[in-house]
Amino acid sequence: MAEIKQGTNKFYIGDDENNPQAEITFQSQDDNKIDINHTGVPDELGGQGIGSSLVKAVVDYARDNDLKVVASCPFAKNVIEKNSEYQDVYVG
Repeated sequence: MAEIKQGTNKFYIGDDENNPQAEITFQSQDDNKIDINHTGVPDELGGQGIGSSLVKAVVDYARDNDLKVVASCPFAKNVIEKNSEYQDVYVG
């Protein structure tokens, strides 16, 4: 799998943060909460677990920075709600 890189309010795969091959974006909501608002993986990269790996990158980032996660992105919400290991940072 391709390397996941950290950008500004995003994690992505590809050589260019402004034109990534796949990405997940989030926004700060308050002092200790972030909202995952978009996950984008093109069809040609689908089915490889890239989207789930991007969600994990945000969850790990939240843990490292004492943040809680909400997910307005339906894909990210689904991944987080199905993974019991992510519930420590998830607030709905």
